Amino acid sequence: MSAIPGSAQQVLSVTQLTSIVRKTIEAEPSLEGVSVRGEISNFTRHANGNLYFSLKDKDAQIRAVMFSRSAFGLNFKPAEGDEVVAAGSVSVYEKRGEYQLYVRSMTPAGRGALFLEYLKLKKKLADEGLFDLSRKRTLPMFPRRIAVVTSPTGAAVRDIINVIKRRFPALELTVCPTLVQGDQAPPHIRTALKRAAALPGVDLIIVARGGGSFEDLWCFNDELLARDVAACPIPVISGVGHEIDETIIDFVSDLRAPTPSAAAEIAVPDIYELRLRLRVVGDNLSRRLIETVRYTRSALKNIELTLSPKRFLERLDRRKQTLDEYASVMRRSVSYKLETLKKQIEHERERLASIDPRRVLARGYAMVSDAKTGAIVKSTSQAPHGALLRVSVSDGDFTVRSEAPATQRQKSLSFDD
Repeated sequence: MSAIPGSAQQVLSVTQLTSIVRKTIEAEPSLEGVSVRGEISNFTRHANGNLYFSLKDKDAQIRAVMFSRSAFGLNFKPAEGDEVVAAGSVSVYEKRGEYQLYVRSMTPAGRGALFLEYLKLKKKLADEGLFDLSRKRTLPMFPRRIAVVTSPTGAAVRDIINVIKRRFPALELTVCPTLVQGDQAPPHIRTALKRAAALPGVDLIIVARGGGSFEDLWCFNDELLARDVAACPIPVISGVGHEIDETIIDFVSDLRAPTPSAAAEIAVPDIYELRLRLRVVGDNLSRRLIETVRYTRSALKNIELTLSPKRFLERLDRRKQTLDEYASVMRRSVSYKLETLKKQIEHERERLASIDPRRVLARGYAMVSDAKTGAIVKSTSQAPHGALLRVSVSDGDFTVRSEAPATQRQKSLSFDD
């Protein structure tokens, strides 16, 4: 350090001045543990793992460095244009005389944070098997009624209605209105989805929204909504955003369409194409029928030429004789079968007659039953003293009452008046 000739003012070298600035900055407590939010620019990943970049906003920028020991712990891959929050301390890189942020930790901000949340949910549901192709259901070829879950005022619903009217005008289409953006949208969409699935006759549902930013479409990354779509009893087509957009319900739905209009085209066939195909099929059938008739006529002509009338009559007589023999055998077989059945029926009739209770009664036996309940009396214990009994003989019934004392094992019977 020296002084200007003729003056008491000190003269500093560049190194001395830079050192003073560095020490002053490092002595400031508010710059020791500071968090800075900004957009990454001029991003470079060195071979040794160090990250060099700048953080900027619309009015300023600051150079930053994150050494490999800190960068190794990041749970995302920083890239050019990412908005992040970097935490660290501010110091001076003396060789270039630049102050810079020495980053110790870094997290995504804005869309970056949302994207990490999106990736986490996507992995969770994929691990549960909700994205498996085996879960996907086949869409109906000719749906009877389609329910559309979307905003009633957006361009998506107009596009879907126009496409379906053009392709399959006879189809019944029902719009289940809902919010499609904002924090309140997920429960609204879930309610509309359940309402659509409960509509009678609905065999296909389209969940749709027009294009927008990642944040605009965030409501379609809701976990509860994704689970409702996966559990919906009706096949679901997801038609959210544009082709480059991607949401969670795209993976849990039965089919993902790149746009709402494409969802409508996938959902229904083109009636004009069907008519054309039917016309082509009809023409092919007519042509094949004509060819078959021509071939048959030609074949019959050949038969007519190769077979003489005499040989034809001989073959016909032989076939008649064979038929007569078959008829005779069948008649004998049927007669034998009928005779056998008659004998079996007669045998069964005789067997049933032999065990007919009326025949037993005719031989002098009687059947005793309780006069009140009709239960058959098989033992003296079932006829207590004073019991009214019905006695059935071969030519009729009469009642009796048990008169013997209850202590006696044998009971005498007297006729009731």
